[in-house]
Amino acid sequence: MTKLLRLIPLGAVTLLVSGMVHNHLVKSSPADGEQVHAAPKEIRLWFNERPEIAFTSVTLMQADSTKIATIKATATTDSMAAAVPVQTPLPAGKYLVAWRTASSDGHAIRGIFGFTITP
Repeated sequence: MTKLLRLIPLGAVTLLVSGMVHNHLVKSSPADGEQVHAAPKEIRLWFNERPEIAFTSVTLMQADSTKIATIKATATTDSMAAAVPVQTPLPAGKYLVAWRTASSDGHAIRGIFGFTITP
């Protein structure tokens, strides 16, 4: 029984640490919920570990989830970031950014955030 009790905290710590090893989004530009006054020329994503650029993309959507474009990311001078060029003219309105990348261990990760263009 004592041996089992000693393993429980170790198992909890292992579970906590293993959940922290996957890549996740740290910040973006435009930021989640940000109001910008002009359409962005690119969407930039920063992660807690180097994103796998070959597996990194963004699906840009209108607020009602109507797809505008899916765009592959490009590498930047910052190894923790990926840039996604926005070549479609975006009028004023609300937009959603659904991003996807992979952790160094190959696990796919994804998320979504929004921003608004106000004139």
